[in-house]
Amino acid sequence: MKTRIRHIIELLSANIWMVPLLFLIASVALAFFNFYLDKNILARHIQLPGLQQYFNDPENIRTLLSVSATSILGVAGVSFSITIASLTLASQQFGPRLLRNFMMNRFNQVVLGMFIGTFLYCIMMLQFIGSMDFEKTTPFISMIGLLILIVTNLLMLVFFIHHIAVSIQADSVIEEVNKELKAKLVTFFPEESADTAHLPNTPPLGEQKSQFAETGITVNAKKSGYLQAIDADSLLKFLTDEAVSLQLIVKPGDFIIQNSAIGYCLISEEQKEDFVSSISEPINKRLILGHVGTAEQDPEFAIRQLVEVAVRALSPGINDPFTAITCIDRLGDNIAFLINRQFPSNQHLDDEGRLRLLVKTFTFEGIVEAAFNQIRQHGRRDVSVTIRLLETILSLAAQVNNEEQAKAINIQAQALYLACNENFNANKDRDDIESLYRSITECIDERVND
Repeated sequence: MKTRIRHIIELLSANIWMVPLLFLIASVALAFFNFYLDKNILARHIQLPGLQQYFNDPENIRTLLSVSATSILGVAGVSFSITIASLTLASQQFGPRLLRNFMMNRFNQVVLGMFIGTFLYCIMMLQFIGSMDFEKTTPFISMIGLLILIVTNLLMLVFFIHHIAVSIQADSVIEEVNKELKAKLVTFFPEESADTAHLPNTPPLGEQKSQFAETGITVNAKKSGYLQAIDADSLLKFLTDEAVSLQLIVKPGDFIIQNSAIGYCLISEEQKEDFVSSISEPINKRLILGHVGTAEQDPEFAIRQLVEVAVRALSPGINDPFTAITCIDRLGDNIAFLINRQFPSNQHLDDEGRLRLLVKTFTFEGIVEAAFNQIRQHGRRDVSVTIRLLETILSLAAQVNNEEQAKAINIQAQALYLACNENFNANKDRDDIESLYRSITECIDERVND
């Protein structure tokens, strides 16, 4: 259930209409509240000297409300146009998948919400003013509220233009993506602990895998789509109740084709008779699929966004190695963060210690490949990008803690070194790259041997 709720929140946060809708509701409530104060409290209990001379003409008030509504709606239209133009520019320069980040930007949503909320407030007040007796009271609070909203809208328009101008800069885009990546890594990978009591005491993983593949029943996908999330708690409870074990061979971020294998299930002979309806369908219901990938349970999603910015920057049409180098710096920082973090266990046990769910998890090597492979391949002819990649890898090599990490780093270093021999002819460039590669190998040897 928690996974489902988080999934709904993730979907709502990616929609640009959610915050403006809340502002529309708030504007209606504010209009009713101000009108109630004017008609039922201010008129009976509060006497303000000279109040009538400011808001005692119904025609002038209607004109003010009409002009305000028309002007604010025009400003809202300009804001939408600016937003669409910035989204188009971002799509061309940084990739269409980064549009999600602009849509999720809270400030953009608040500005649009303020504009259309003020417009609706004016429309509501126009309706209320027709029923107000100006000889007994005056809409002072309602009009003061309108003036405050107008001033606020004008200020937000200035801030909005400044925000758009800043947000479409490459460094700002990279920083926003990096913030999301950092937040996801902190969530997915807890701090490393020396306590291993929580780890399952099960047979060797290779034996478990062979058992699932050899004797398990294949679970096929009921529909196609990107695996956005796995409701692991609900799935574990279901498997425990049914006394079956499951190995999933897909992970969040993978694209699943309908009727393809998503896992293997160990069940009894009696359960095989009605396997599809009693076991396979409930398993599929606990896998959340969508038409696009998300960062909900996929830490590589934000990594791929940074990689896409870097790859586009290295394309012949843009040719901006500085942006690519900035992405490399951010990716290296996040991988260094993962070196001292604990990767989740791929085994889930029931209360009695039996293995019920074996999942396909993210690995350090897989994340390193997702971060560097495409940048290395597209930047193999750019000396500055290659050198920065090697410098980043050297920094990571000085921090590795185990053979898995050392292997992942060394693979990237070797691939860069081989590409250098094929693409760079200048002796100076080759000497610099060879020096960095030698430092990497020496550093890895020292860390592993220690």
